[in-house]
Amino acid sequence: MPQSAPPPVPNSLRNWLTRTAGTADEVADAAIRRIRQRWGPGVTPQIQAYTGFATADTIHLRGRVLANPPLDPDFHNDRWWQNLGHSWRRFASDEIPGVTLEGSFAGSSGRTTSDAEGYFQLDLPRNRSKTESEFWSLAHLAIVDDERITPFDSLTTCDVLQTPSHAKYAIVSDVDDTILRTGVTDIATMAKLTFFGNARTRAPLEGVASLYEWMQHDGHRFGPAVNPIFYVSSSPWNLSDLLEDFLQSNAIPKGPLFLRDLGIDQHKFIKQGHDRKLEQTRSLMNAFPELPFVLVGDSGQEDARLYATAAEEFGDRIRAIFIRDIDPDALSDHDQKVDRFTRQSLAAGVPMHLVKDSIEVSVIAERLGLLPKASLPAIAAATQRDQNRDAGLV
Repeated sequence: MPQSAPPPVPNSLRNWLTRTAGTADEVADAAIRRIRQRWGPGVTPQIQAYTGFATADTIHLRGRVLANPPLDPDFHNDRWWQNLGHSWRRFASDEIPGVTLEGSFAGSSGRTTSDAEGYFQLDLPRNRSKTESEFWSLAHLAIVDDERITPFDSLTTCDVLQTPSHAKYAIVSDVDDTILRTGVTDIATMAKLTFFGNARTRAPLEGVASLYEWMQHDGHRFGPAVNPIFYVSSSPWNLSDLLEDFLQSNAIPKGPLFLRDLGIDQHKFIKQGHDRKLEQTRSLMNAFPELPFVLVGDSGQEDARLYATAAEEFGDRIRAIFIRDIDPDALSDHDQKVDRFTRQSLAAGVPMHLVKDSIEVSVIAERLGLLPKASLPAIAAATQRDQNRDAGLV
């Protein structure tokens, strides 16, 4: 006799469990900090700054205050146990709450305070006249009014992306199995890459660096950057330095990362799964109301569903949706799921394309006016080169 499915957990009980777990987490963190202050060496706060970005009138600066920020790894020489040590350091982060920070950018300045998990966000008014022509500019952050470290010793810079007024569109790209091969459907492979690998040992998807470079430069590969790229992921902020190093080491255009917090209160762990990517995409599209968007994801998780929902909300502001097929040589359940959301997206007036590689993306993008025809041979050559590299032929 088949067993019936267990009854769903009532929302009231789920909320109570979440609040209880969150409170326990905060109490444990506070106790650990008290023990360190009393018996351990002095804790020195340091800033881990994330890539910032500008909207029409605001500069958004983000980051975290930690006692043990990630170290700079040696990608070429580190062995697996050193990679494991770096991974442990990322996840065993020692966050410091209640730290006052001051940020400045192009004549604007302001202050903020790190929250219970050490995160901070500082929004500054944008002075367009001083930096409007620069795609990338630097902001400065420092810890102030803290006896443990001086503003000079804590001074940190972070890149700020400024979208020019002549941008043609913005790209929102997933990370896992969209630009970065993670084996997200294989738990063992994903764990190995996460804990025993580094930015160099992680493989990019073939041709993605060339594809995104052409798209960011609006079809003029050696011209100035024009179209912004934002990266959204279900990965935790603990991996932000690894992902930024991955972009740089593989010549993939840089862009602000939007990740998730591993906290367990009701505003973080429970509500920051895959649906968090939809919230991030929605927030970006609302922040740039005059700009069309291109959304890129993969078939392995929930990207097709999330982007189809975005299509229903934003309609023709989305020029196209590309879903990379994680198993292009087989007809799988993933394909059937994407097909369902392709129809949903198309009904909203937005084409969703299940694609096997960067070449197919570029051909469709050219047809939609997102890329010039001259870019197609270069993207095809780069994709073939990457495929040969992965096959050990180069």
